[in-house]
Amino acid sequence: MLGSVRATDRSGGDSAPAGAMPRRLLLALALAGAEGRSVGALTDDLWPDDPPRNPRAAIQMLVSRVRATAADGLLESTVTGYRVIASDLALAERAGAAGAEEALALWRGEPGADLDQDALADELLERATRARVRLLRLAGQRLLDEGRPAAAVPLLERLVEALPLDGPATALLMRAAADDGRVDAALGAFAAHRERVADALGADPDPDLVRLNTALLRTQASPTSAELVGVRAATTPLLGREPDLVLLGTTVPAHRLTSIVGTGGLGKTRLAHETALRLADRYERIVFAELAGAQEDADVELVVGAAVGARPVQRARRLAEVLPPDLPTRTREALAARRTLLVLDNCEHVVDAAASLTADLLGAVPGLTVLTTSRVPLLLPGEAVVAPRPLDADTDAAALFIARATAARPGVSLDLALVERVCSRLDGLPLAIELAAARLRSMALPELDARLADRFAVLVGGDRTAPDRHRTLLAVIEWSRRLLSPAAADALTALAVFPDGFTASAADALLGTDAAELLTELVDQSLLTVGEARPGRSRYRMLETVREYGLRELRDTGRLTDALARFDAWAVRFARATSPGLLAGLDPRAAGAVAEEEETLLAIVRRDARTEAAVAALALLTESWLYRGEFEPIAGVLPALLEAGRVPPASPDAVAETVRALAIGTSVALIASSPEALRALALLRRVVRRADVSPGFWTVFARELLLSPDFTAGVGALDALSADPDPLVAAFALMMRSQLAENAGRLDAALDDLTAADAITTRHGYTWLRHLGRINIASLRSQRGEAAAALAVALRTQREIEELGVETDVRQLEWLVAACRLSIGEVDEAERGFERLAESRGRGGAEDEADNRVLAAAGLAEVATVRRDVPLALARWDEVLAIQARSGSPWRLLAAGGALAARVELGVPVADLAVPYRRLRTRLIAVARLQSARIDAPVTGSGLVGLAAALRPVDPEAARGLLRLGVALAARRDLPSVARALAGVAPAEPPGPGAAARVIALLRSPAVRRGPGG
Repeated sequence: MLGSVRATDRSGGDSAPAGAMPRRLLLALALAGAEGRSVGALTDDLWPDDPPRNPRAAIQMLVSRVRATAADGLLESTVTGYRVIASDLALAERAGAAGAEEALALWRGEPGADLDQDALADELLERATRARVRLLRLAGQRLLDEGRPAAAVPLLERLVEALPLDGPATALLMRAAADDGRVDAALGAFAAHRERVADALGADPDPDLVRLNTALLRTQASPTSAELVGVRAATTPLLGREPDLVLLGTTVPAHRLTSIVGTGGLGKTRLAHETALRLADRYERIVFAELAGAQEDADVELVVGAAVGARPVQRARRLAEVLPPDLPTRTREALAARRTLLVLDNCEHVVDAAASLTADLLGAVPGLTVLTTSRVPLLLPGEAVVAPRPLDADTDAAALFIARATAARPGVSLDLALVERVCSRLDGLPLAIELAAARLRSMALPELDARLADRFAVLVGGDRTAPDRHRTLLAVIEWSRRLLSPAAADALTALAVFPDGFTASAADALLGTDAAELLTELVDQSLLTVGEARPGRSRYRMLETVREYGLRELRDTGRLTDALARFDAWAVRFARATSPGLLAGLDPRAAGAVAEEEETLLAIVRRDARTEAAVAALALLTESWLYRGEFEPIAGVLPALLEAGRVPPASPDAVAETVRALAIGTSVALIASSPEALRALALLRRVVRRADVSPGFWTVFARELLLSPDFTAGVGALDALSADPDPLVAAFALMMRSQLAENAGRLDAALDDLTAADAITTRHGYTWLRHLGRINIASLRSQRGEAAAALAVALRTQREIEELGVETDVRQLEWLVAACRLSIGEVDEAERGFERLAESRGRGGAEDEADNRVLAAAGLAEVATVRRDVPLALARWDEVLAIQARSGSPWRLLAAGGALAARVELGVPVADLAVPYRRLRTRLIAVARLQSARIDAPVTGSGLVGLAAALRPVDPEAARGLLRLGVALAARRDLPSVARALAGVAPAEPPGPGAAARVIALLRSPAVRRGPGG
């Protein structure tokens, strides 16, 4: 791509594809990268205005033309379309500094020169130009860092040619020329840049570039430097702070008062010194006053007066004595004598006096500019606040750690992933990182990581020249804590029990008071940060270092047990207040509130799953995940549920919560064919036998449905609950009875119950239950082959459900819509829907995502089968079966049945059907044995239909037996391959309670066991 479009050919050389359209195809795929492009997206790329009547066929023709001459494997098929395995553009975009010069050699001319001017060519030119500029900058900088300025100059000249108005590019060229001993050339580069900027923009060069030019001029003229009082040059590079320095370089000159505000250890003092040095050409005098030594408010003016040279006449005075009357006047006169930048460092412990003096000085000295560092702003009119953030763990923080560690012990072994982990644990605080890196003088990195469990004991012994408050990490936090009021200091330690932030209401509950003023004080002192987790809802967070300090204080003072008890009490109140409105959907904020507190509630479970707070948290979390359709997290907490259920609940509420959490967890374990399902059933049975179990919905559900071997009794219990005076209980019961009817293959009864539930949920405003019921209505109609009716319900529900944020349900609807469109002949629209589903990524875990990929891939395989594109269809069915979904996944079983039926339809030889037939038969037996009376009839029936299709060519009679049982089990007809295999088969009555036994017996019969392989 980096020149005329060429591709590696079969001889190992490269050649230009014949024709403009094959070149455009390769270009579109190269721009897409490793993910490739779907057929729909390629259609938009290649024919944006006038697509062909059959885009897929047209693209396949282009692919064939490219493959005819290209090297094998260069152009690959994907589930949704195609991709190229590599391109010079991708190599150039991925190359780092070490490979930058090699990557620059990939350019063979002007990218896109042999292409017509359009969006694709424009994107290629833009990305190639951006990559080339990046590589020139990386290569030039690396050569400069390696002390090879002469080699860097030609590359940087090309960089400036590409970016004529870019100040940093010209700065690199100037530095390279100066380092090569050609200061005149460097000054000439600045002069040329100044002319270009003036001509093009009518502006002056960047201040940083001006300062560099000034410095170079000074090296020639040896001028005296501006007066710097108390400003120190650093002995090590300041890493990761260039954006902050640039911001300060523009903010300080533009405002008379600027404050650098942030928590301790963030590097505020270092930033102030570096900013002062960089602004030396903007002021006649820069004075740096360190207020750390001011013990009380009266000392502030003494310290500042001494720094600016306005010392009192009497030199032997002590700080505690009254100020000489002439000192304020002398201070103002000293500051007014020249244009001055006054830096007041560490104002937080004397902030009132610092603010008062700053306001007086700014009012009395018009030419004065003040820069402060503090953990709290001065809160004066016109104050500009710059709040540096902690360093990013995997970039700047890691670079700082590596630099300091290798300086402390050259040759030290550093694993980058472990470095990033350490930096993340240290919150990206520069001081903490430097203290940690220094410890590598005497220990290995893994040992340091392990010892950070007690970070305050490890992170000691820093720079001997640093103030005491910066010699250890503990001293940094204690300095901040001493500035708090007693109530705020107690609040800081108590709130440390929240592991993932907290809301104002949670703080009120934990502290037992209105915490608004305390939270404001902690935020002002940079010990808390505040943001909006959701619009209109603030959430407060601590740095992990501050939180660890708080927990340490609680342990050392014997208050941890009490704080955790109050934390648990808050969690119980939150769970019990939030649960009633969640599954009904009565309170649209409930789901968001639970999602916001998910990590906090999980932390309670991890600490001890046997507590009442953990049980309440588990009950709420499992409900929340059920609401969002995320079943994998429920399976993930099943071990905690089993542990929690072993302890007798302490109250009636705890009993109900234990039953609810175990019932939901056990249901998911059964659906997923989890090996822990039997243990969960045994534990649930023990809990519901308690005398104090309330007769609520989840108790009846557990006792009569999950635990009862007699489903007739279970359905009878649901019959009673469906007429319960509580409409929420009645709606739940109807929907559960519908699910049982569907699983038993009684689709008409299931639809009747869902219709009745819809009336209740609509009348009472149970939003989530209503939408869930309508999804099931659409699914049932789709299963019965009523595609048009199912599509109408699904489209209406899809528009309504997005506001609830239940992503898994939205994706299920997307599949239903696409499947229904395919069934009614809207093939192109169906394909686009399946492609969108394939490209989507949800919030579920790996198993949920695997199910989603199975559904999308099966849909696209069905599309290819309908179009009779045999090679593509077979390849896509292979991809479906290659997806590593969980073995008991209903979607995997459904897709496997469709894959077998489709292979027969596509003419696959009988001998080639033996392996997939055997695998599907084995899986169906295993699932039927595990599910027993709770067998999923429609999914099992679909699998039987797939087996029947494969068996029919060699044993029609055995195949008819499979088909009859598949129809009796209400095999799903929304997979076209299964529906076509069922064509002409007469309806049959559901098999009743013995369905699983009949399935197993038939699958073990000699003819079915023998299969198509003979």
